[in-house]
Amino acid sequence: MKKRTKSMYVLLATCLAASATFSVVSGKEASAQEQRNETGAVDAQTVRKIEQSIERLSELVPYMKEYPRSEFVLFKNRSLIIVNKRKGTDQEFPYVTLFADAKTGEIKRFMLLTGTGFTSTYPYEKAKEVAITFMKKWFGEDMGGYQFDPDTPKRNSSFLFRKIVNGIPFRNDTLGISVDSEGQIKNLAKGDGHTESIDEEQDVSQIHFADPKQALPKEKIEQMLVSYMKPYIALSTDGKKYRLLYQPAFSGEILAATGKDKVEPTLHRLIQFQPQAKEVIVKSKEEAAAFLGRQSGYDFTKGRSAFQQTKNPDNGLTNYVWMTEDEVLGSLFFEEQTGKVTSYQVLDTKKKSKAKKALSMEQALQHAIEGLSEFLPLTDKGMTLTAYRYVDYYDSYEFDFSQLYQGYVIDDSIKQAHVDAATGKVTLLDWGGGNKKKLPFPDTKKAITPEEATKKFLQKYPLKLYYSMNEAKNAAELVYILPGDPSEEIDAMTGEFYHLGIDP
Repeated sequence: MKKRTKSMYVLLATCLAASATFSVVSGKEASAQEQRNETGAVDAQTVRKIEQSIERLSELVPYMKEYPRSEFVLFKNRSLIIVNKRKGTDQEFPYVTLFADAKTGEIKRFMLLTGTGFTSTYPYEKAKEVAITFMKKWFGEDMGGYQFDPDTPKRNSSFLFRKIVNGIPFRNDTLGISVDSEGQIKNLAKGDGHTESIDEEQDVSQIHFADPKQALPKEKIEQMLVSYMKPYIALSTDGKKYRLLYQPAFSGEILAATGKDKVEPTLHRLIQFQPQAKEVIVKSKEEAAAFLGRQSGYDFTKGRSAFQQTKNPDNGLTNYVWMTEDEVLGSLFFEEQTGKVTSYQVLDTKKKSKAKKALSMEQALQHAIEGLSEFLPLTDKGMTLTAYRYVDYYDSYEFDFSQLYQGYVIDDSIKQAHVDAATGKVTLLDWGGGNKKKLPFPDTKKAITPEEATKKFLQKYPLKLYYSMNEAKNAAELVYILPGDPSEEIDAMTGEFYHLGIDP
């Protein structure tokens, strides 16, 4: 499990976020329409097989009979047929979507769509029995090789069933069942929300499953887990104090054969800056436009760009944005009371070539360091590089840096820099954040040890052995995980569990 970071959302105002969301939805709708144009007719024999399977399902899920109107959608190059069942022709919600095997007509999964969120008041234990009974009647007494996962979070009458191979649950072959307030099955779905499911088309017999004998004893991995128990400093949920917190800092899966993180961890590096503490004050839209113009070479007083302004009363920041229909030209945040700019983002108008990734990550990092150094306060001479990534869509390197206190990362102190990978232009800088309230930091000398934190964590979240898919190798590897994907931390001062973002 990775330590969370509470980085500031640098660029988009609420209206921009809504615009981006609309764009994404439009793209999906266009893609779906394109797929529909490639559909072929479902032959009568297959329709009969599907209807027979639905009839059998209706005996277990009675509300199916309330949706007599069926629409069959066959996507080319897919092994599934989608069936949408409605009560009438002019009713959008509710309706049932089912996924049937294109060859056998067998219903693989289904869901009742109501147009509203799902909540259930059905008692948990009774709902669990309903789910298990359905699995046995639909797949047979052995539940098709699936077993109920006892580590399923006990909320909202939803349950997980995992395929068992060599006596070990397979994370990537999981079924989820939800039971509604009337005690009926609302959906039979694939996946657990944390791992990617194998495709229906995939031949499981062709997957190589690691020999269980290769797994190190759980006790050995528990000892190794201490090395992943990294403390960090975070602002409490109420914003009144800093806490020193422990949480296992790994991807969520530890290779059982080696004890290593399944995902190559990001190496935290201490980066030296030469802060110049340059302050930029903007008192008007025109001054903001002039500053962004100097950073980008774009004249914001010309052209047909639209201007937007939003204010955030929670942090006292105002956001100015210049944009066209297609892209953001420039954006900055500043403190409303003082006019001090804390972050900005611009489009690289000097980018001429479509060539991608001309710079290496290290070269881009130097540009990021130089860019941030201009605005960082004199106290930020050394920070840790806590995350870096290359984003292909934007052809951009993105870097996150965190302040340190006695060697511990301060979680809400993240500074960010984005660098165009083709030109080296710094396109985003965020030097705001940090301990503005001058709150005291915890006395780290009084903290419990990583060994003590690990022991306490494992008492509540004992390691479990699973199979996890490695697509590149077409193999299922043995991994140890902390079931339930725990999001709690341990307060290093008290030794008690703490849920950052929820607990007071």
